[in-house]
Amino acid sequence: MSLEALDAVPWDRLESVPRHPVEEVPRALRRPALAGGAATEEYCYPLYSCLIAGNGRVPSAATAALPFVVALAADPEAGARVDLVGLLVAFAHATRTARPDLVDAGWPAAWRRHRGAVLALLADPDPDVRREAIPLADAVVPLLERWRAETDPAVRLPVLLRLGRVAAEAAQADARSVEEVRAVLDGVLRDGEPVMKVAAVIAWERLDPQEPVRWIDLLVETLSDLAVRPRFEEIWYVVGVEEPWSREAVVTWAAELFDHDARTAASFVVRPADAAARTGDTELSGAVLDEAWRLLVLRPSAAPALLPVAGRLLDDPADPVRLRAAHLLAVLGRQSARYADRLDDPGKDPCLEGTVGDYARWALTRIGDPRALSGLVERLYEPYREHYGRGYCAATRDFRTSTPCWSRCGRMPTSCCPTCGR
Repeated sequence: MSLEALDAVPWDRLESVPRHPVEEVPRALRRPALAGGAATEEYCYPLYSCLIAGNGRVPSAATAALPFVVALAADPEAGARVDLVGLLVAFAHATRTARPDLVDAGWPAAWRRHRGAVLALLADPDPDVRREAIPLADAVVPLLERWRAETDPAVRLPVLLRLGRVAAEAAQADARSVEEVRAVLDGVLRDGEPVMKVAAVIAWERLDPQEPVRWIDLLVETLSDLAVRPRFEEIWYVVGVEEPWSREAVVTWAAELFDHDARTAASFVVRPADAAARTGDTELSGAVLDEAWRLLVLRPSAAPALLPVAGRLLDDPADPVRLRAAHLLAVLGRQSARYADRLDDPGKDPCLEGTVGDYARWALTRIGDPRALSGLVERLYEPYREHYGRGYCAATRDFRTSTPCWSRCGRMPTSCCPTCGR
C-alpha cells in the first residue's frame, strides 16, 4: 500500500461514519500498513468503526479507503488479512442492503475498478483468506470457478453452501448457471464424502425445499455415524466464523430444513435419538433433545412423537441429557405423568442451573402431583441467593449464517456454548 497515495487523498473533503472524524480513517489505514506482518485483528477495529455505518450509509470515506483496504488484503506480507477481507465483505453487504441514496455516488465505479483484485482473493494461497473471501463472489460463475479449482475441503464446503444460496437468488436471471449448480450438487451427493453430502443437501434446500425431505435417510445416517463425527470439526467451516462447526451444531442446521414438514421434522428427531441410544452417543442425544424442544415450540402437535424419546432418555448415563429430558417432559405436562419420578437425581449440566431432580419436581407441579411439595419453597428460593434464575432456552439465531450459542436467564458462564465456546 502506498503511503504517499494515502496522504494525497483529500480526506478533509470526505465523510466518515458519524461520531468518527474523517481524519481517523488515514490513521486507521496507516497503522496496519506500517505494522506489516505484525498487524493483528485489533488493528482493523478502527476501520470498521470509521467506515461501516450502523445506519446503512456507505460514506465517501469508504470509497476513498477501498483501494487501500484491497491492497492490504491482497498483500501476502500483511497481517490480519482475514479481517481485512472481512471488511471488504462488510462493504459489499452494506452496499447490497443500503438504500441507493445512502450509498456514496462514487462507490459503484470504485468497486467495479477493483472487482478483479477483489475476486483474486478467492484464489489466494492462504486457505483462510480464500474462505473469508467467498461472499465476495456475487454471482454463480466465479463460485463455480472456485469450486472446480479448490482442493481444500474446508474451503470447498463453504463454497458449496454459498453456491446453493447464490444459485437460488439467480434462478430467474441465469438459468444455465443454476443448472450447472444443480449438476454439482447431484455429483456431490453421488460421489462426495459423507460430510460434504450433508452440505450438498443443505445447499439444495435453497433451490428446492423438498429436496432435503428426499434425502432424510442420508442425513440421519451421516449425522448418527460416530466414525464420521470428527470430520465435521475438520472441514465444516462457515464464512465469518473462525472455528469449525461441531456435528451437533450441524444437527441443528439440518433440523431447520424440515420446519415446513411436520411429519419429517418429528422423524428427524426420533430417528437420530434411536440411533444414539444404540451407539451410546450422548452428544447426539443432547442435540436431539434440543431439537425436540424447538420442534415442540413450533408444533405442539408433535408431543406424542417426542414423549417416548424424552422418557427413554431419562435413563441416559449423561447428566446433561437427563436434565434436558426432564425439562422436556415437564413442558409436556400431564402427558408425561408416568415418567416424572426423578426427584433425587443430582445430575447437572455445566452450562445450566439446577439438577435433573429440580426439573422433575417442576414437572410434578405441572401435573398436580403432591410429591412436588416437599421442600418446594426452599428450592424456589435457592436460585435467588445468587441472583440468577434456573431457566434456559436454545438460541433462535439463523443457523445458516452464524454459530449457535446458549441464551439463558441470568448470568452467563464462560465456555457455555459447545460449538464456539462463548
